[in-house]
Amino acid sequence: MTDFDVMVIGSGTVAQNVVPRCAEAGLRVAVVDRLPYGGTCSRRGCDPKKVLLAGAEAVGRARLLAGEGLVGEPRIDWPALMARKRTFTEPVAPRIESWLGGSGAETLHGEARIVAAGEVEVDGERHRATEIVVASGARPMPLGIAGEELVTTSDEFLELDELPPRVAFIGGGYISFEFAWLARMAGREVTILHRSDRALKGFDEQLAAALVERYRALGIRVLLEAPVRSVRREAAGLVVESAAGDVAADLVVHGAGRIADVDRLGLDALGVAFGRRGVHVDEHMRSMSDPHVWAAGDAADLGLPLTPVASRQGKVVAAGILGEEARYDGRGVPSVVFSDPPLAAVGMSTAEAGQSGGAVTVKRVDMSGWFTQRRLGQTHAGAAVVTAAAGGRLLGAHILGIDAEEVINVFALAIRQELTAQDLLATTWSYPTAGSDIPYMV
Repeated sequence: MTDFDVMVIGSGTVAQNVVPRCAEAGLRVAVVDRLPYGGTCSRRGCDPKKVLLAGAEAVGRARLLAGEGLVGEPRIDWPALMARKRTFTEPVAPRIESWLGGSGAETLHGEARIVAAGEVEVDGERHRATEIVVASGARPMPLGIAGEELVTTSDEFLELDELPPRVAFIGGGYISFEFAWLARMAGREVTILHRSDRALKGFDEQLAAALVERYRALGIRVLLEAPVRSVRREAAGLVVESAAGDVAADLVVHGAGRIADVDRLGLDALGVAFGRRGVHVDEHMRSMSDPHVWAAGDAADLGLPLTPVASRQGKVVAAGILGEEARYDGRGVPSVVFSDPPLAAVGMSTAEAGQSGGAVTVKRVDMSGWFTQRRLGQTHAGAAVVTAAAGGRLLGAHILGIDAEEVINVFALAIRQELTAQDLLATTWSYPTAGSDIPYMV
């Protein structure tokens, strides 16, 4: 049995912030993963998704300017686009494993399971660890429908060598909206089926509705109040049965959300409490149940399930293990749907603002005719900015439009630094840029 001071389960963003710091401090560290090293973001999520979406961006921009001085239209060569994506993802596993090993950690492979206090079994071999860090990420949530085995996961979608003619997405979250746009720009027939009357529930309702309208204008069928009952195979392909009727497809993709991948780690052996969102942790990212078990990223129930959050939380875990004072502060964390156009949010929601009893104000603007949108042909754009009624301190921002994914970072910084609308109005912005729109938003 090998002894370690720290064992990290998972090799993604959290591990990449915990392992080197602890190893460089002289602790005996091990990291274990049942999958190739690197985690979700760099291999099966953010990065490969954005590489593929570069193709959608090029086609989408060209279509917006068709007949406006631009002739001809690019098209997506799916196998070539996928091959390019793999030039980003395939080097990740050996590079990350080499880096973590080079930092002084022992790199292990296999299924990890906690079998007793301070003991982790990896494919039958036991290891002792003073501190255990759960960084095992998330997986697609069970759909609980007949024919679920016929549904393709988002991980599998990112590895498709061919994209068939008809694609249906279950769920109206960011995964479906991002991949649906990609598939549509690749010339496929696309349908999104969402169970309730409102898609993208984590975002402003009016802006999300405008995005649905934009998608329908692109030829994407967005079916609301259409909970999926089953998926079945017929001679002509797959059929998705929903409350809104049957949808024929060649490929059905799971876009209905993810849950923490922690239930098979043996946490119950220690009495460590967890739920669908992950291990119950305090602001130090320490388990509420066991002071020697930590969790972060998608495996913890604190904070948004985003890569920058995992990075920040990993730093907090490393500091805590080393005896330093550190807390996770989730204020001003931006979230983005990389759709067409992008939809972004940070801070207080407009729904929360509406329940404030007048303590905050919401300013809404229609940006569809603004220069930054019109010059690129975008037809759907808007913003809603939440400020304190007294003093004008910035509390939240919600943006739909070109470059929303970058502008939201300015608002994130403003919220973190407790700036006011007047502070942004007093700033001189480069022009003409998306940033120069900010004074008109506030």
